[in-house]
Amino acid sequence: MFPQLKYPGVPHNFGGILTDPVKAKILCFGIPFDSTTSYRGGAKHGPLGLRLASQQTETYDILTEANIFEDPGIYDLGDMDVVRGHVEKTVLRVGDEVENILQQKKTPLILGGEHGLTAGAVKASSKFFKDLKVVVFDAHGDLRDEYEGDKFNHACGMKRSSEFIGGTKNLLEIGIREICEEESQFRDRMIFSHEIRENIDEALGKVKKFVSNSNVYVSIDIDFMDLSIVPGTGTPQPNGLFYHEALEFIKQLKNSKKIVGMDLMELAPLPGNVASEAAATKFLFQSIAQLRKNF
Repeated sequence: MFPQLKYPGVPHNFGGILTDPVKAKILCFGIPFDSTTSYRGGAKHGPLGLRLASQQTETYDILTEANIFEDPGIYDLGDMDVVRGHVEKTVLRVGDEVENILQQKKTPLILGGEHGLTAGAVKASSKFFKDLKVVVFDAHGDLRDEYEGDKFNHACGMKRSSEFIGGTKNLLEIGIREICEEESQFRDRMIFSHEIRENIDEALGKVKKFVSNSNVYVSIDIDFMDLSIVPGTGTPQPNGLFYHEALEFIKQLKNSKKIVGMDLMELAPLPGNVASEAAATKFLFQSIAQLRKNF
């Protein structure tokens, strides 16, 4: 039994619901950290933005007729304590948190926070799932070996992550529309947004084949969506995926054996405009609903 107020308001947690941590398949936590974001800061406010928007979003999903706080069930652990100004140490802490959740046979859901932190979650997940694959939704490759003198910069997150899963062959990025010359060697691991516009069925098929009967970690950098939908992010890019397109790619992940972990990163709420966090939260809710049998 949880202690409650006599006249309770909306709980300050994800979904605004006090759920049972024993029954919930998903344990979520926030990482209020954005030390290396290189254009516009604010991702440290992403967890709060997602929580506030989640309290204004119905937990019942129209498409699947599922209530995600009942199936699969989500329990909010709160925000983890970060090491301010030190991304590598924070990445290690993220790994410890994810490992702790996986030891309880639960699925971690991270509310971020800059995208480089995903490397800690992938490292921890790879200890439990040796055949792990990573599917990334992103506008950027994040495959630089180093940026601004830091191997744990948010522009290096997927390069670091790939080192824990046997290399980039077990990585697939969706929605890419900006890479540097160094990252061009990994073009075969990317599905570009212009390719999606040219032949979306082929792109969807590539994702479905990649995840087939595999254990998959899903990482969502919210800047993969078009900036007309989500302007509130650190490095927005035009010509991104639209909401309905993005959901079609999520549906392909149902072909996986198991979704072992998930994150939504780089949301940087804009003052006086809640459109970004509303879209991000709705997409996360509907993604969980679609994949609820895979957790």
